[in-house]
Amino acid sequence: MAMMAVITALFMAWAIGANDSAKAVGTAVGSGVIGFKRGVLLIGVFTTLGVLLGGAGVSGTVARLAGNMTTAQVGLVLFSAASAVTLASLWGRPISTTQSVIGGLVGAALALGLPVDWWTVGKIVSAWVLSPLVSALFAIAVYRIYKPVLRRIKCLRNLELTQKWLVFTASAFSAFNLGANELSNVAGLMEGAGIDGPFKLILALTLAFGALTFSYEVMMTVGRDISPLGPTSAFSSQFGASLAVSAANLIGLPVSSGQAIVGSISGLGLYKGEHVNLRLLAGIVKGWVIAPLFAGAISYFLVTALA
Repeated sequence: MAMMAVITALFMAWAIGANDSAKAVGTAVGSGVIGFKRGVLLIGVFTTLGVLLGGAGVSGTVARLAGNMTTAQVGLVLFSAASAVTLASLWGRPISTTQSVIGGLVGAALALGLPVDWWTVGKIVSAWVLSPLVSALFAIAVYRIYKPVLRRIKCLRNLELTQKWLVFTASAFSAFNLGANELSNVAGLMEGAGIDGPFKLILALTLAFGALTFSYEVMMTVGRDISPLGPTSAFSSQFGASLAVSAANLIGLPVSSGQAIVGSISGLGLYKGEHVNLRLLAGIVKGWVIAPLFAGAISYFLVTALA
């Protein structure tokens, strides 16, 4: 049973890499600041640091929602969530792995007749609703501060170098948050099953492999298709989203970096009067609603049939 939980946890980490890594480096790759392979390397390094150093609060929240589930039941939850995320990645859409995990947990708890901590679930759902809005406000604020500073740099080479390093820094910050939040959802469930220690490192490496093998389409959706991104917009969007996710990490709420970056890109695009692909945006939001419901339904069915 423990082996099944380990395999499904690795599947979930791979699925996070395939989908959520786009939200960490999608703006940098989509705007042409860094290449795809360098983006994957950045993901591998900073996601590892995030899950090892910054995920304690989120892990604890998710572990509480798992309640009295067995290791096998946790494995079924992770399989359900990973399946939902993989389908979204095949579709090229950024969805929330956090929502999928929480949806799977609630579905399993209902199937087992276990009490659901609806207060905690309510707080998490509220954070999901607020994070895109807060991220958009942060992105606009960063842009308004950042743009005048850039205008003072007269040397074109220095300007380009400054922009590239700032975009790189914002992406590294976001990748750290990916480890501290989304990957810590998986780590928290495995800790509850008694699997800890070096396993976090294995999860981080598996996430990086998911980013390398399957994330390109989602990365282009985030970094190119929602709204046009230059280096200035890329930095402002990425840094604004990272600030919002960091605030959630500090209070131990598992939010979606995907919702944060989509909110910041679209919010900043509207603020600047640029084209925002509203049809694509509507499809992404629909995926945010479907993902936890789909993961919850699959989890409910599997737990009822097998657990």
